[in-house]
Amino acid sequence: GDHEISVDAPAGAHVDGARDELHRLVLNLMENALRHTDPGTAVEASVERRNGEVVLSVEDDGPGIPVEQREKVFERFYRGSGEHSGSSGLGLSIVRAVAESHRGSVRLEEPLDGRGARFVVRIPAP
Repeated sequence: GDHEISVDAPAGAHVDGARDELHRLVLNLMENALRHTDPGTAVEASVERRNGEVVLSVEDDGPGIPVEQREKVFERFYRGSGEHSGSSGLGLSIVRAVAESHRGSVRLEEPLDGRGARFVVRIPAP
C-alpha cells in the first residue's frame, strides 16, 4: 500500500521446480525490497525467458547496498549495519539456496538506471 509496485510477467516463462520453494524465493525478494526502501518508492519485478533461462529481477528505488556488503547479503544471518527492521538475516540466503537447488543462481547486479538495488535470479528453462 505504501510503495509503487510494478510486475511485468508475460506468459511463457516457466521453470520446473518446487512451487512452494519458488514462491518463497519471489516472496523473499519482494519483501526484502519493500522492507529496505522508504514508503512511496518504487519496487519493480520482471520475469522473462532469455537464452534458455527464466530471468527474474527485482529492482527498487532504495538506498542500495554498499559495495563492501554486496557478497555478504547472501550469507545466513547477515544483516547490514544499522539494520533494525526485525529481519532475521535469512531471506537472501534462502533465495540463494532455492535458486541453486533449481540449478540456478542469484546475483546482486548494478541497477539499470543506477538507483537502489537489483537482484537477478536465473533458472534454466525446460
